[in-house]
Amino acid sequence: MTRPERVVRAIRRTAVLASAAALAAALGAPHAAAQEDDDDPIAGVREVVVKLDPAAGATIEEINSTYGTSTLDTLLGSAGIHLLAVPEGSAVDDIAEAMDEDPRLVYAEPNFTQSAPEGASRFASAWNDSDPSAVRAERYGSQYAVTQLGLPAAHAVTRGAGVVVAVLDTGVQLDHPLLAGRTLGGGYDVVDDDPDPSEAANGVDDDADGKVDEGTGHGTHVAGAALLVAPDARILPMRVLDSEGNGSVFTTAEAVNLAVASGADVINMSFGSTARSELLEEVEGDADESGAVLVAAAGNLASTERQYPAAAEDTVAVTATDVNGVRAPFANSGPWIDVAAPGDDIVSALPVGAYAEWDGTSMAAPLVAGEAALVLAVRPRSPEEVTALVRRTAVRIDSGSGAGRIDVAAAVRAAAETGGEDGEGD
Repeated sequence: MTRPERVVRAIRRTAVLASAAALAAALGAPHAAAQEDDDDPIAGVREVVVKLDPAAGATIEEINSTYGTSTLDTLLGSAGIHLLAVPEGSAVDDIAEAMDEDPRLVYAEPNFTQSAPEGASRFASAWNDSDPSAVRAERYGSQYAVTQLGLPAAHAVTRGAGVVVAVLDTGVQLDHPLLAGRTLGGGYDVVDDDPDPSEAANGVDDDADGKVDEGTGHGTHVAGAALLVAPDARILPMRVLDSEGNGSVFTTAEAVNLAVASGADVINMSFGSTARSELLEEVEGDADESGAVLVAAAGNLASTERQYPAAAEDTVAVTATDVNGVRAPFANSGPWIDVAAPGDDIVSALPVGAYAEWDGTSMAAPLVAGEAALVLAVRPRSPEEVTALVRRTAVRIDSGSGAGRIDVAAAVRAAAETGGEDGEGD
């Protein structure tokens, strides 16, 4: 695909990106309210994702001719996976259902929306401008999660050097004092289809929820949280969510493929949807086979309803705990959860050059991603071995939080003791 073609399809995809519901907290709240969009993940969607069955021998042109669809994009590195625009006046779920019964296709599904589950960055508790930057940075390094996770003891063994953590999110402020020199080239903006994965506020209320750029800062905060646990790891930023915090399964799938191709050892996804996607499950399975550990936020609805990609088989689903080490009231729970990590009042970076507290499972997930990076830095392991070790060393807290709250110090000790053969225990 030529550069002009990629730009055109990026504009077309942006124009049809589905709107997600408001993610904002009440004005004046001390920090971001932990809440999540619970709207229909196909509301406003005008795209379907299809995979051709190679045994059937059909072309995408033949599929388009049958259904009146048109090709917007083809998944990079895929085997016949295409993003199609549905014709005006047609219901995307009806077309996807009809296509899913077509023997020429392996599967077909709407291009489900995905959203960052936390409130707007401007409602996060950014420190007063009178606070010197040194004080803000000190708050980052001395927050309760440092002690609760045993990070000093873990860092005496390893700080994650040589491990790459891909952060799929709203982008990253690359020159933030906390992140400067700690990100890798090779990141990408899959939303706008360009090689600059920086946070990109546009000053427009794209999702018509009365708030402008409410997702901006989410990715920067998440990247800083991963570095809290693995300070010598390198962040590979992939922008998959727009400035409102919204994206789609197709952009996520593209970013997962790009992250693996760029050498990511760990992939963090602090966003989700109630919709289960065959496309994402396929891509995540391929990433797992390639050796990447996938970690995702479990959501903030205080619900047991499964959130994806967290609930996918090849992904570590992370819920959140509070300062007391118990599951936070907003955090999702259930048998599909793998582990929990601190996600209440987490201090990290925020554009431009600031620090802030933020709540949510989005903040908990990168702490687990950082833990996985430390385990891999001790000795290379398969994703299954990393997950088993993280679960086995966790501290039990309740029946809805999987194996329990992570213990990074214990995981690093176990990694050094067990070598590469970790069992499948909890």
